[in-house]
Amino acid sequence: MQELLFLGLFVLALGIGWFLGRREAIKVGFMLEPHGSALDRQYFIGLNYLLNEQPDEAIETFIRALEVNPETVETHIAIGKLFCQRGDVERAIKVHQNLLARPNLSRPQADRVQLELARDYLAVGMLNRAERLLEELVEAASPLRAEALIDLVKVHEREHEWDSAILVGTKLVQERSAFAVTLAHYHCERALVLLQGNNQSAARKHLGQALDTDSGCIRAMLMLAELDLDQGQPQAAQRWLNRLAEKDADFVPQALPLIRRCADNGALDMVQYLDRVIASSAQPQVQSVLARADQLKSQASLHEVSHFVLAHIQQQPSLRGLLYLIDLHLDHVEAKGRDNLLILRGIVEALVVDKLPYRCASCGFLAKKLHWQCPTCHGWSTIRPLKGREAA
Repeated sequence: MQELLFLGLFVLALGIGWFLGRREAIKVGFMLEPHGSALDRQYFIGLNYLLNEQPDEAIETFIRALEVNPETVETHIAIGKLFCQRGDVERAIKVHQNLLARPNLSRPQADRVQLELARDYLAVGMLNRAERLLEELVEAASPLRAEALIDLVKVHEREHEWDSAILVGTKLVQERSAFAVTLAHYHCERALVLLQGNNQSAARKHLGQALDTDSGCIRAMLMLAELDLDQGQPQAAQRWLNRLAEKDADFVPQALPLIRRCADNGALDMVQYLDRVIASSAQPQVQSVLARADQLKSQASLHEVSHFVLAHIQQQPSLRGLLYLIDLHLDHVEAKGRDNLLILRGIVEALVVDKLPYRCASCGFLAKKLHWQCPTCHGWSTIRPLKGREAA
């Protein structure tokens, strides 16, 4: 029923387009068909298909009936979009190619059709054709230049052509400043390829450009800290880890292995670092709290460590925190109590294993590990660690 209602509205739109086209033809002094002729019969045939619940045949008939002129171009574009959304991209391509071949289109109309045709090609993976059409729009300084750049950069991203993606993204960020977050990740991806080829100096340059583009790029900070540690520069790594804590303390757990390496080299006081991270956040990540509890073990009593962890998980319930407390007390209870704790531990551990601690803020995708690009919506830096009651 919904499809029939939609098609009914679609027929109304086509009828309006036909009427406008007919009126335009009268204005310029010619009519291809007299009223009540074959053109009108096409509409009756289309309505008959619609009433017989044959929507594909109905749409084809209405397309044939609709004249292409400047006032009906948008209707034809809408028809092509409808085909594309229904998965019939081949028909969408035919509609848009037919439109683009018309000599009477205005420049803005031709640009719009060309953009839609490029998107059709993208939908079926014909990336070379899409790229060529999009580059023409960009080079012609079309009013649709920003939209063309968005689609063009997707082509290079899908092909993992990071140098080209950076080139196009640099142009796009001038039009859409929010794209800086994505552009920074392109630099990180290029740096990753360079590191795999053992080209640390070029990789460092791209990571620096990532931070110039987006000063809050956590990924670049982590990569630079690891690169500095690998090159025997723990003091430089420590500066990146401090910057990470200042920019977004929620990602400190991702850096814990690097933090420990810095502490082992004497470049960083891990206790002070974690205390600062925990104090600066209204809801510190439980992994940061538990890492601080590990440091506390060597300096304080069991009671003090338990109290420290318990104070945090009472404010922010956490299965990981509960599991930590159970492990903390296992060796300090009688045999019967230990057996009960082990049973409880098994239950909690099973719940922790099933937890998905990361979520995309854009589409809601849940993940077991951090992805810099969401596998579902393909957004960059949209996945974040859950915390507090959400994580519990």
